[in-house]
Amino acid sequence: MSPDLVRDILIATVPLMVIFPTLFAFTTWLERKALARIQNRIGPNKVGVPLTRYGGRFSLFGLGQPLADGIKMLFKENIVPRDADRLFHLLAPILALIPAMLVLCFLPIEFPWTESLLPVQAFLLDGAVIFFFAITGLNTLAIFMAGWASRNKYSLLGGMRAIAQMVSYEIPLVLSAVVVVMMVGSLNAAEIANAQAGWNWFVFTPWGLAAFVIFFIASLAETNRSPFDLPEAESEIIAGYFTEYSGFKFALFFLGEYIAMFAISGLAVTLFLGGGAGPGIATLPWLSAMWFIAKIFALIAVMIWLRGTLPRLRVDQLMGFAWKFLLPLSILNILVAGFAHFIPQENIVSKVAVWVVSLGILYMAAKGLNQLNRPNVRPRDYKYAE
Repeated sequence: MSPDLVRDILIATVPLMVIFPTLFAFTTWLERKALARIQNRIGPNKVGVPLTRYGGRFSLFGLGQPLADGIKMLFKENIVPRDADRLFHLLAPILALIPAMLVLCFLPIEFPWTESLLPVQAFLLDGAVIFFFAITGLNTLAIFMAGWASRNKYSLLGGMRAIAQMVSYEIPLVLSAVVVVMMVGSLNAAEIANAQAGWNWFVFTPWGLAAFVIFFIASLAETNRSPFDLPEAESEIIAGYFTEYSGFKFALFFLGEYIAMFAISGLAVTLFLGGGAGPGIATLPWLSAMWFIAKIFALIAVMIWLRGTLPRLRVDQLMGFAWKFLLPLSILNILVAGFAHFIPQENIVSKVAVWVVSLGILYMAAKGLNQLNRPNVRPRDYKYAE
């Protein structure tokens, strides 16, 4: 292997291994502060600069909390159950992290450095969208390995619930992305982003808006985010598939979850929000990476907001919502997109007509599916109310 090839590989991979874990640390602090504000609390505010009166004088709004948590997890005792399968118990958190890190390499984002160094850019794979959904399927295997290898019935139950949830929501997730692939005619992430140059984002089309909403809801379930965080329902099955994990292995699961949030949000930005498109890119090309990351953080902020707002669903509600609501609606959206593509949209009247008809069809279908899946329940008869 030539030194130049080694240098190029390091330039392409090392920054990704540094940038996104750093963003993960900042995101954990941001989520804890945001949830605290939603719940009328202060949140992390004590951990600050060491040796400055317990870190309290220069606390910097608690920005040192992720570092303190990392140090604690690194030196915390690693406890493994006596009857556990030690090999798979070790491999499960590693396998949960690897797919999310691999997917980041295929996002159409470029970090320009100096003129002497090559820019860090995505690997332009022709089937990048298919690769994304294929590689994220390994996360399902990692969760099952964690639940099964722990030799704990609660962990196994949490792992099986996670597998059922992730397999169910992968179908509407993929079908919502099919609409974009169908319109662009390519599976290359860079070509999909370039097709939305300017303000021609797919989210500004009726079929793209519906697909984006379906994609975002399904991505919440894929990443086990609230209100779809049943695999780790502490009040029901202790802590789900990582009940028997502690120390740094426990931290790897959360690192994989947050990196997966970045990865799936990056795919949503690529498919529906124009990639790195934004104001000022024509004069300052390096702003493309900043716009891409800003859009990712906007989606993550919505995820945090939903976590502090919505309660957790029941298992039957979660599964029924995927199979009886999102799946038929995503299939109908493909048909709507096909018809809308062949309707001439030469003036504003025709564009408004396409919007009204497309959203009207999708709204009536969603309303009908909701009434079909949630029939009117008769109110309880309180015999002893008086």
